[in-house]
Amino acid sequence: MRRLKVRFLDVDYVIKTDAEEDYVRKIASYLEDKVKEISKQESAVVVPRSFLLAMLKITDDYFKVERDFEEFKDRAEERSKRLVQILESSLNENESFNSGEGMRREELGKEELEDSFKHR
Repeated sequence: MRRLKVRFLDVDYVIKTDAEEDYVRKIASYLEDKVKEISKQESAVVVPRSFLLAMLKITDDYFKVERDFEEFKDRAEERSKRLVQILESSLNENESFNSGEGMRREELGKEELEDSFKHR
């Protein structure tokens, strides 16, 4: 675990983390944007360190869930595409089989007609 300085709402905080520095900064920036979206205060606000750590952890959890959801969605879309291909292929094969069978029935029908005329 290493120490990392993070600037949040114009105040520097030192935190311990195993995460990549860019990732931690991305989380802090996201949080800061959300706080600024809600708060109209222009002066620097000192956030208790434990509160900042909790917010960073919650945001990290959110980012992980969001990433997992995107991966799940991509896998589901890929599987859906494969299933559609399999179904289309199966339908095409079935249509080919049925059309060939239909021709055989027609041919058998002709033979039966011809046989019935021969027996008269």
